[in-house]
Amino acid sequence: MRGTLAYRGAQRPAHEGVLGVPAIINRKKCRVLMGARRQSLTLAGLFLLSLFAALAPPSAAHAVEAPESEHEHVVISEFLVSSSSKDYNGTDWNGDGYYGSDGDQFIELYNPTPNEANISGWWLDDDPDGGSPRCQIGWGTLLQPGERMAFYRAKTGIELDYFDGDVIRLEDSWGDLVDSASFPAEHSYWDTSYGRDSVGNWVHIGSPTPGSPNDGTYVGPNHLQGSCYTVRDHIHDGQYILKGRVVTMNSEDAVLDRGNVFVKDGVIQAVWEDGQPPGADVWSMDVVDTGGTIYPGLIDMHNHIHYNMLPLWDYELQGGFYTNRYQWKNNAGYKPSVTWPKSLIQSGPYWNLEESSVKYAEMKEITGGTTAVQGGPSNDDEAFSWILARNIEYYNFGRDEMHTKVTELEEEYIGAHITNGNASGELDGWFLHLSEGTDASSLDEFRILQEGGLLVGETIIIHGVPLREAEFAAMAAVGSSLVWSPTSNMLLYGDTARVDLARAAGVNIALAPDWSPSGTKSPLHELKTADWWNKNKLNGVFSDYELVQMVTSNAADAMNWEAHVGRIGVGKAADLVVIDSFADDPYRNLIQAIDPDVRLTIVGGLPLYGDVDLMTLLKGDDMEIVQGEGFQKALDITFSGVPLGQDSWATIESSLTTALHFSPDEMYEVWSEASNHESVDSFAAWFAQQYPGLDSIELDPIFTYGDQRYFSVLNSSASFNSQGRISIYDDYYNLTFDADGNRSTGWVAPPPVDVPDDPPDEPDQPDDTDTTSDTTDDGPLTTEEEESSTGGILDISSPLYWMAMLFTLMILGGSVFVMFRFTRNGGQPPSGDTGIGTPDLGLEPPFG
Repeated sequence: MRGTLAYRGAQRPAHEGVLGVPAIINRKKCRVLMGARRQSLTLAGLFLLSLFAALAPPSAAHAVEAPESEHEHVVISEFLVSSSSKDYNGTDWNGDGYYGSDGDQFIELYNPTPNEANISGWWLDDDPDGGSPRCQIGWGTLLQPGERMAFYRAKTGIELDYFDGDVIRLEDSWGDLVDSASFPAEHSYWDTSYGRDSVGNWVHIGSPTPGSPNDGTYVGPNHLQGSCYTVRDHIHDGQYILKGRVVTMNSEDAVLDRGNVFVKDGVIQAVWEDGQPPGADVWSMDVVDTGGTIYPGLIDMHNHIHYNMLPLWDYELQGGFYTNRYQWKNNAGYKPSVTWPKSLIQSGPYWNLEESSVKYAEMKEITGGTTAVQGGPSNDDEAFSWILARNIEYYNFGRDEMHTKVTELEEEYIGAHITNGNASGELDGWFLHLSEGTDASSLDEFRILQEGGLLVGETIIIHGVPLREAEFAAMAAVGSSLVWSPTSNMLLYGDTARVDLARAAGVNIALAPDWSPSGTKSPLHELKTADWWNKNKLNGVFSDYELVQMVTSNAADAMNWEAHVGRIGVGKAADLVVIDSFADDPYRNLIQAIDPDVRLTIVGGLPLYGDVDLMTLLKGDDMEIVQGEGFQKALDITFSGVPLGQDSWATIESSLTTALHFSPDEMYEVWSEASNHESVDSFAAWFAQQYPGLDSIELDPIFTYGDQRYFSVLNSSASFNSQGRISIYDDYYNLTFDADGNRSTGWVAPPPVDVPDDPPDEPDQPDDTDTTSDTTDDGPLTTEEEESSTGGILDISSPLYWMAMLFTLMILGGSVFVMFRFTRNGGQPPSGDTGIGTPDLGLEPPFG
């Protein structure tokens, strides 16, 4: 099971303490004070293990090649790889209304034995070293003697790979192989099944007959169909409470100094401050003391993440600064530094590492606290779209109503899907790259937008560098938004959007980094450029709160996701980032934060990245360690429930590093082009002619702190520093941290308010969507109220306090005495002692 806190069913919470009281987990110590386990429990456990071993069924042997009728167990009897679509007179084999291989590929199982076969909990899988996630057959699945059951891709998720060939595996519930089948690459025929011949070899057998013998006829969709469920470890299943300073972003003052966020199944269930009623049943819950400040996850509203394994482009100016985005693409170094590497890394005939490069790019964002990112590849690949950061343009929160236009907006552009979506409500956001440049042609794109009737409330203008008062007034009138990317703008054009004028007009403004060839690694780092610009060029017109809004609540509002993310509140997705608390002002705390300060990033309740201690508490050992400059972090990038989900971070990083070297020897071993050359030398000559100037490229580091090349390019860029030296390194990154990655000073929360020992008589559910302390009926406690609320059993002056202490010492002393006697007697009760009445405190190790 992935994640020690994401327990399922009635499993014991990982950190439950004595008598059901939650054990408070401290970030600094990373310990849970637990008692010793009784030796008798250990002996009993060993006995049970030996008993299970004795009763376990023998391993099922790999099926030898034989006709299906000669086996003494359930076998794979037929499978279909290529199913025609409706346009080509295909058959809807499973009768679900959809045609084609995406749903109608099937694997048929057959019971040739005279006995009923219970295949509940058995596994179907394809290539064990990759391919689709395996799935588990549903409980209560029985095969009577002679019965056949078809398992369709629509329910299994298992894709049988026509192009590369594939393996099919049937495993019992213990994971032992029962039967297997395989077929070679590009070998299957349309609407033609595979089955065993008279000697057991897999051959084409003709038209599919799911549910019937291979020499029979198709009886229609009313044959036996089985259900098979993939592992869903990419969806949070569990509950925990995070403690820390909570910045809700519901208003500037809505900050809980000693706050709590209750997360269950990926959704925030309650938010409250110590001393206030939580509004939900949170007693006996696992509590993680983050020791940091909890924010909504950051939202990246402008990127092109399939390029983000590439480092910052260190281009040479050819003449003056660029004045629009159509000029720098003609720079002699653009193709060798940007477009060629991207294409060769990701395309199938070459390195074929699209999934790895996108996962790498998303983890770069996650290390900076980003939980949602715009600008993914156009293909919705489950290998990355189902995991890690949310891909904004893909399916989210029950909708898929985002659109993006990166290419030039031309006079004849119609955009009916935008106007129709705006009118019908079936449009959440239109991300439009517009007016990227400083010249008249860049400004004229806004005129085309207006005259085409495409400036609507869902329009999200990315860049908008030459826009001024009139354009911003028009945007504000319809409620459209602006995405500001100052780093990229300054690197390419020496100027950026007039966000001060946009603010004055009432335009909603988001902040985003653009891609790694000309931007920062995530919104966390883009905040540094924005903050510098605000202080040095805009006279501090934006408050720290307003800057943080740009990467949280404003971004959510721009794309109509305000009900789901961008703020911390009941019913919202548990997309959260925890930052070390080193500044008194929580908004300045986020603006100044850099890589070592990120303590935890959570997407949909799943902890994906953070400090090793916090990740250990939340994930156990299901993580990998990554090394920064003078600090360590942990991440989890593997998921059994998605294709290619077992690729580790080390594998992904190593593969991309190797590919970006563009070594002829290594390319010759992998690229399909190699088949056209008799030697490596011939291949190398072809490569040099085909891609002149493309040399070895270093994989862009995931951390900005310690990335010396990145700061060198910024400091040497004439355009970036054309309006004054932008001292990003000196002002934000020129810091040292201790061995644990902590700053020397930090913010300290006010003294705690006593928490009652017993659950208060409160309703089980909150009254509204926010349970912050400043929205409760009575408001936060005053100083006098705090003083009057102390006392009771926790008051040292109370007789109840000393009675409780004496009772506790008696229990502990008795436990030690009993354990001592057990030890002396080899784990058995002393003579005359039945063991009855021995106190069992129910203690468990934190990750047992």
